[in-house]
Amino acid sequence: MDCKQDKRRACALASKPSTAFSTVSSAASATSAGTSRSGGSRLLFGEIDTSSDRSIESYASVCSFVLCDSSTFLKFWLEDKCRERLLSFMSNRDLASLRLACHDFSVRAAPALFSDLQITFKTNTFTKPSKLAALDRLGFFVKELQFNMPHTVDTFLPPLVDPDSGAELSFTYTPQIQAEGSRAPRYGDAGTTEILTRQYPALFHAATNVAAFIRALSAFVNLEHLGISCPGYDASQRYRKSVVDYALISLRIAIEKNSLNALDSLSISPIHPGGLLSLSPLLGMGASPRSASRWARIRKLSIDAVHLSHAGGCYEPDQLKLLQTYLRNYQSRLETFRFRWIGQRGHLPVHRPYAPELSPHERHPAMLSQANPSKRLRPLRFMNLQIIEMENISAAASDISDFLASHKATVKELRFEGIDLTQGTWDDALAPMTKRSRRVPRNEVADIPIMLSPSAGATTFGGQAANVEVEHRDDGGYKSIRMSKWLLSKRKTANVPKKLRDGLLGCEEQLKKVLRGSAFPWG
Repeated sequence: MDCKQDKRRACALASKPSTAFSTVSSAASATSAGTSRSGGSRLLFGEIDTSSDRSIESYASVCSFVLCDSSTFLKFWLEDKCRERLLSFMSNRDLASLRLACHDFSVRAAPALFSDLQITFKTNTFTKPSKLAALDRLGFFVKELQFNMPHTVDTFLPPLVDPDSGAELSFTYTPQIQAEGSRAPRYGDAGTTEILTRQYPALFHAATNVAAFIRALSAFVNLEHLGISCPGYDASQRYRKSVVDYALISLRIAIEKNSLNALDSLSISPIHPGGLLSLSPLLGMGASPRSASRWARIRKLSIDAVHLSHAGGCYEPDQLKLLQTYLRNYQSRLETFRFRWIGQRGHLPVHRPYAPELSPHERHPAMLSQANPSKRLRPLRFMNLQIIEMENISAAASDISDFLASHKATVKELRFEGIDLTQGTWDDALAPMTKRSRRVPRNEVADIPIMLSPSAGATTFGGQAANVEVEHRDDGGYKSIRMSKWLLSKRKTANVPKKLRDGLLGCEEQLKKVLRGSAFPWG
């Protein structure tokens, strides 16, 4: 590409980026300058370090793109739709190389390159200054965030042991938000804090640093979609404490404390039962009334839950209760719901099965007076649910039918895969969506103007108006008396003698004979 090397004009553009680039470019340059002056941060691709001692003339090469001789390419690049379309087809590697070309390329390619960000939680993920500085510069562009916290051998916590007696200690965690530099004990008292610091790994203390989570997530002001992934779960270790659960608690609190108004989509895949408890805004540790209102804004929810095998006599495992309690917080605004069991087929997540009948000697004395001990709770109902996706489910046709019947008015799309019907057929399950509603008779109301002829007589006017049924409304929109009925009511008394007289025409002689032979005295 041939470019003019006019240093004087290039220096003017470099000194006034707002006149040469877009507002995004100016904001990025200002952010870069501010973060570089703060110290301890490295510049990203294409950023200009304005705090250094270099002369302004040395920046002419990175800002000379606006002086390109190719007017066609310049017009194409400055058109937002054309540029965004081009950047959408480029890979992340190509976008990173493109940002090395010049400052304008760096700024305009940043939204496409950093719109999707993945974070795998480690000890220094949210505490290293250089990483926090990078999040401050790039968090504005992030729209999709994937938070990964895999289960490993290092994530399982050993039991706490009293150093003096050797007895096992119990520990109840309470999340606390502490400012930087605070010397207050993080875990309640100084003794417990000292024991946890010595016996628990550094990953645990990083996961319980709620203030660091809040500080890091405050950079994602335009976040729209949040993904949470906790792979590698071992069901045999379900009763052991894990660092993963503590990290999820801190993540949930950080989402609730920051004003992420654009966040409306949530994906959790895969997730274990303890993870749902940690993410629950109603049952999780550190939950508040504000927690439920923050998560109730979610409109798209996708869950891939690990299914745990339970005892054969347990008709309703605790995992299903916990899952339904978690889903109750999304009933108001949820529009798209996708759910899949990982492993064995599980129950319908929005419906509880019937409890089996218990014999009197197996029933608790407090339940003997109840008339219907097997009564189940009402299924979950989402007010605005439009798209439903279910996979790897085992349920009765009646349960699916009840769920679809309660959402018939809003549901637009159904996707069922790997569904095992324990009772009934698919015709019974989908009956609420296939039945036709009864036709409601339509009542058509129209305003018909009436033309009155000045030459028409009273009789003619009344006879013509009597055959017209017109509904009249006044200026206020209220119904008034129909004119035809009003005219008929005025003529009713006059029409009765006329009808009687018309009926006696031609019958005068017969009437006289009848009256002569009657017993009435006529004087």
